Amino acid sequence: MRRDNAMIEVTIDGALFEGWTGAEVELDMKEFSARFSLYCHDQEASAAALAHVHSAKNKRLQRRAAVSIKVDGVTVLNGRIEKRSSNIEAAFADITVEGRCKLGDLVDCTALVDDTPAEMHNVKLEDAVARIIKPYGIGVRTEIDTGAPFPRYSIDLDESPFTAIEKGARQRQARVLSDGIGNVVITRSGGTRAADAITLPGNVLKASIDESDEQSYSKTIVRGTSERAGKKRGKASLDTTAEPLLPADRAAGDGSATRTERAGTAVTGIAEDEEIGRYRPKVYLARTKADHDSARAEAEWRRNTARGAAAEVTYIRRGHSVEGKLWRPNTIVPVSDAFNDINRDMLISKVTFIQNNDDGQITSLGVISPESFEKGEPKKKQRKNKVAKQKKALDTTAERL
Repeated sequence: MRRDNAMIEVTIDGALFEGWTGAEVELDMKEFSARFSLYCHDQEASAAALAHVHSAKNKRLQRRAAVSIKVDGVTVLNGRIEKRSSNIEAAFADITVEGRCKLGDLVDCTALVDDTPAEMHNVKLEDAVARIIKPYGIGVRTEIDTGAPFPRYSIDLDESPFTAIEKGARQRQARVLSDGIGNVVITRSGGTRAADAITLPGNVLKASIDESDEQSYSKTIVRGTSERAGKKRGKASLDTTAEPLLPADRAAGDGSATRTERAGTAVTGIAEDEEIGRYRPKVYLARTKADHDSARAEAEWRRNTARGAAAEVTYIRRGHSVEGKLWRPNTIVPVSDAFNDINRDMLISKVTFIQNNDDGQITSLGVISPESFEKGEPKKKQRKNKVAKQKKALDTTAERL
């Protein structure tokens, strides 16, 4: 679908593709890789099968073709077609293709292959990420201070590059996101503000909310092991002159040695959520060597993330940008929603750019509590607070889809 005022532009294998009738581009903080779907008339395939089609403008769509998508002139995704499905009838044929940005390979593949190190020592998070993703030709951008180096950063035999990266990010309470165009971004939530406010009634065409406590817990516990056990164990010298004891002469210990060893090597981090209101504990194992501080930080990160997943509101707005500024995930947006009783700053966690013949150009915005991805103890969750000063008057021009 090509128009003079088209907001979405698709290039396939370096050539502008005009055969699509609908497009969706999804940027989601919880999915890591950006996704796209194109609903098309494959003109070359149709010309080969349908008698009334006499010419073909676009070449036949194939899996693995390179795709680049612009929204309002800004490139938001570089990737490849991964799935292709088709339907043909007597006088009609259509094709649907789907794919992801370059970072999709980091989710699917295995990290520990070829020259990827199985273990790194005294390495900062961003350096570990760069070494893990190097074979894929993907870059890394760091927007925050990632803290102290990891004494030891190991990669399991069967884990993906994404899980190898994400487990380290959890311990540093960082987010690893895709920028859609071929880079891993290490960041935290809500560093910038969104293109505009969301108001209902006002500039919202549709709104829906999903709430669930299935993944929420009253107590989140992270347990792991530490290599820093020397101070707990104390010093002991080895007596090389002693002779082995016979089994009959061996005396049972009092358990102190075991307790000392456990105190030196076992670490535990706990984060509680009083809002759950009942006993619902959950234990996770730290995937890297941890100390008590990093285990507690990971427990808090998991609790806060679960809070964000418990309630997400989706708003549909006309257009893809406001005054030339695209909607983006990981931005703070003022929300004034009378129906859902929300009047506060929220975090945009998911943006889907949509364009088709029925709806025109619209954007779906998924928003959650901004405390969901913050470090440490979250502020007391509330639906109402003072919205930022940039809040505008209600726009009563929005029309129903």
